[in-house]
Amino acid sequence: MIDESKFKLLGSGAEFKAQLFAMLQGSDFFGDFPPAEIETLTKYAQAYSVGAGTVIFDEGERGGFMCLVIEGSAEIFKQDNKYGNKRVGTIESGKTVGEMALVDGEQRSATCICPQASRLVMLTREQFVRIIREHPALSVNILLKLLTMMSRRLRQTSGQLVDHLQN
Repeated sequence: MIDESKFKLLGSGAEFKAQLFAMLQGSDFFGDFPPAEIETLTKYAQAYSVGAGTVIFDEGERGGFMCLVIEGSAEIFKQDNKYGNKRVGTIESGKTVGEMALVDGEQRSATCICPQASRLVMLTREQFVRIIREHPALSVNILLKLLTMMSRRLRQTSGQLVDHLQN
C-alpha cells in the first residue's frame, strides 16, 4: 500500500491523464509500448511527488508497488553486516525500481530513498492484478519487460560475483 503521508498525488482526471501518458511514453520501461497500451496503463498508474530524503520503501517491508522515476532520482541501499547500509545503486529519471514486488509481493530486498525532490509514477500490485484480469495483452507485455530486465540484472550480478570471487 502507498503511504499517502509521504507521497503527494500529482493529479487526476482527463487533463492529467495526458500528462501521465507523456511521462510513461518518455520512460525507458514503457517507451516502446504501443500508444493504446500506454493509454490503458494511465487508468491504473498514479503519479506522485516526494520531498528530498523521502524513503520510498525499506528493506524487509512487504512490497506492494513499483516506481518509475520521472524526475529526480532514487538511491538503493542494502543492509550489510559489517558496514550498515551501503549504497548499491542509483535509479535515474526514466528508470524503474521495486519491480520484484509487482511480481511476488514479498519483502523488499533493499531500501529506496529519493535524495532530492522527485516525481514518481507508481503501479501497485493490486492495480497490476486488475490489468492481468482486464487487459491480458498489456499484462503480458509488462511481464515480458520485467523478466527481460530481471534477467539482464541477474546476468550482470553473476558477472560481478565471478569477478569478486576471482579477486
